[in-house]
Amino acid sequence: MRQPSDPAERPSPTTLANGLRVRLLPSLNGSQAAALVRVHAGAHDAPRAYPGLAHFIEHLLFLGGRDYRAGDRLMPFVQGCGGQLNASTRERHTDFFFQVPAGQLAGAVQRLLDMLAHPLFDPSAQVREREVLHAEYRARAQDVETLCDAALSTAFDRAHPISGFHAGNRDTLPVEDAGFQHALRGFHQRFYRCGQIELLLAGPQDATELQRLAAMADATLTAGDATTDGATIDNVPPLTCNRDRWLRLQLENAQPRLNLLFALDGMQAHGVPALDHLASWFASEAPEGLAQRLRAEDLCQSVKVRLPYRHAGQGVVVIDLPLTEKGLNERALIVEAVLDWLRFLSHEARWQPFREEYLRVRRRSLQGAEPLARLRHWVEPLAWGSDSDEAGIREALVSLVAAMLGTGPLVLTVDSAACEPIETCGFPLRLSREPPPRPAPFVWHWQQPAANPWLQAKAVNRGAGRLPPALRWLGPEDADGQGALFLRWRFTNGQPSAGLWHALSHALGARAAAARQAGVTLRFEDVGDGWCLTLEGFAEAIPAIIGDLARLLVAPPAASLREGQALAERDAVLGTDEMPIRQLLQRMPRLLGRGAGEAGEVATLSPPMLLRHWQSAQWQGVATGFAPALSGALADAISALPGCPSATSAGNPEPVRSPGMRWHEVGGGVPMTETAVLLFCPLPARTATCEAAWRVLARLIEPEFFRRLRSELQLGYAVFSRFGQFGGHAGMLFAVQSPTHSAQAIMGHIRAFFGDFSATLAAQPAEVAERIAAQASEGHVADVRDLHARAEQAWQTELAGHDAARPREVASAMCALRRADLLAALATLRAGDGWVVVSNAAQPDAPDG
Repeated sequence: MRQPSDPAERPSPTTLANGLRVRLLPSLNGSQAAALVRVHAGAHDAPRAYPGLAHFIEHLLFLGGRDYRAGDRLMPFVQGCGGQLNASTRERHTDFFFQVPAGQLAGAVQRLLDMLAHPLFDPSAQVREREVLHAEYRARAQDVETLCDAALSTAFDRAHPISGFHAGNRDTLPVEDAGFQHALRGFHQRFYRCGQIELLLAGPQDATELQRLAAMADATLTAGDATTDGATIDNVPPLTCNRDRWLRLQLENAQPRLNLLFALDGMQAHGVPALDHLASWFASEAPEGLAQRLRAEDLCQSVKVRLPYRHAGQGVVVIDLPLTEKGLNERALIVEAVLDWLRFLSHEARWQPFREEYLRVRRRSLQGAEPLARLRHWVEPLAWGSDSDEAGIREALVSLVAAMLGTGPLVLTVDSAACEPIETCGFPLRLSREPPPRPAPFVWHWQQPAANPWLQAKAVNRGAGRLPPALRWLGPEDADGQGALFLRWRFTNGQPSAGLWHALSHALGARAAAARQAGVTLRFEDVGDGWCLTLEGFAEAIPAIIGDLARLLVAPPAASLREGQALAERDAVLGTDEMPIRQLLQRMPRLLGRGAGEAGEVATLSPPMLLRHWQSAQWQGVATGFAPALSGALADAISALPGCPSATSAGNPEPVRSPGMRWHEVGGGVPMTETAVLLFCPLPARTATCEAAWRVLARLIEPEFFRRLRSELQLGYAVFSRFGQFGGHAGMLFAVQSPTHSAQAIMGHIRAFFGDFSATLAAQPAEVAERIAAQASEGHVADVRDLHARAEQAWQTELAGHDAARPREVASAMCALRRADLLAALATLRAGDGWVVVSNAAQPDAPDG
């Protein structure tokens, strides 16, 4: 079966003999394959006596099944072949999904089915995993979005499941009780069977192979129809909430924000695709759109739409608006603006232009999408496709807007204003209620937002253009019309201040959203000793995007320059908007790149300052996947960029490894509740042999590090290790966030792990390590059919200062590795020379170990 010519063609569902529902998406191109299993049972289907039971089962299943355990189970298998996997427990469904090299699809599917059909449910493992889930609960108790949803849920009738606590923690999961064990196994038996499950498969395999895997799934999973327990599935009380008073949530050091919640009951059949249409226009960054108008009035920074609850014709829509200082004082005006925008959207004259733009965005998003992204789109039963019922969606949209305007929103303010703690059975909240303020009169005079030009115009194929040598042009042309462009600027008169990067990043924010609509991911990063710009996606749109960005980089809006320094000051401390470990990861590249004590200039930002730095800037880059006919358009666009093409390598010289450890403490604006530590161990040499040994060693360490520190020692929920590269700096990264251990204790456990792993590796049969090295070699050079992988590899090679043959040299060196080489690499790693630690805690007086 060939891939449909229309990427928006909906895959046909099939029900197999034992009741498993299947959808297959074979494709002609690409080197990756993916699987997604949706179990139609979630957090709200768990017994009320055991909140979090459904989420707990999701955790337990990943511990392995009857046939695949320990290092042979799904997670280490996917990690070992460089894939990605995850799971998500929502209100009424649980998803398990992964993406792997196409040749590994069958092995990954077998392991997924084994853990779903034959879980171990080992009592001692349950006790350990409960502590992991409790650590996740504690981490989520610091997450702004989680706490906002918990605060909003307090306004709902207690009879409705949306008002309850469903994440689970140590107190709600009494694994030692016989009643809990009965409920655990009963939940699995009732819902983890064919009639409750959907399977989606995508990849370059032919349809016959995908059908074989689907049949295997139908035969492996427990046979059985969908449950008919109406009290569990469909019998939900009305979705009503109290909107008479506004809510206020106290969170220290978080970005002030406004949440507007609309509770929708009795939605029509096409309510979900109608909501998706509506959400796209709330969040749109188009000129004259809601987000741009509110930003122009200095009221908020962006508009985001979330759908935290959806089931049985009911839905909850939350409009999330990060506020400026002025916006915090004029919240009533913002609420009225949102409602007025809704009225504007509801006019009949708006439907056609809005809908045409929406269809262009959705169609573009499916062009060149990776297999897993396609599955996550099509798993939703009414996801947009070329066969969507436009009249039904239009009718549902009219009904939705009428309901939202008729009832009005529940309003929540998040800031640092003092509130009293309230009693909850879940996440701790400091919450108060207050009367709604009256807005000052204001007439918005909305206009139809401009269409996204990057979605419509195609690059003019001017034939081959003369590209500067600083831009490495790599083939072959991508079969799906995708391309990737990477650029890095370095500055000869000193690194610009963090404020200037934040100013440009702020200016590019709206353009990034428009680029996403056009099928292009845009990133602008500060890597410490330079700035990097990345555009990856629909190739024909990239020249036009580059041309427009060039003007913005040279002359950003005055508002962005004013905001830049404030953003830099806010970025100097950790906030509560994200987990600490994620915030530290964002800062790692610039800390490695700047080195110790280099913070960049601090001054009032101005156009002359920016111009001075651009005059000293030199750039180098990589372009890959583009058709030769696009090189002319790309050359013209790049010629308008600031800075000059560089004649020298962008990479790093031979690393100078200072003895000992460099520690960066990134403070927080609130008392620390969890300790986060990132340990980066840079490569000791630039040779291919050194890199090969460290990459294979990282692959051997990854599952063992996770098992020891997360599962056995239970340091915390966020624990991982990997080989990584930040800017031009390559090495091994070890990450731990713990609610119970200090930075000194975490470092002690990491050092102890290195010692124990050295003994384990020495005791292993030599052929085990050599087999892993051979497997790593086979998959190291990115497949020519996988644009994202080969583009990223080419760019990392460029940043590190190597020539294009480097990946093949490393792969060849991997084949020659022996256990003794890996033990030697581990000994060098353990010595600690050149270690860099980024943490939200101060450096201990003396390391453990």
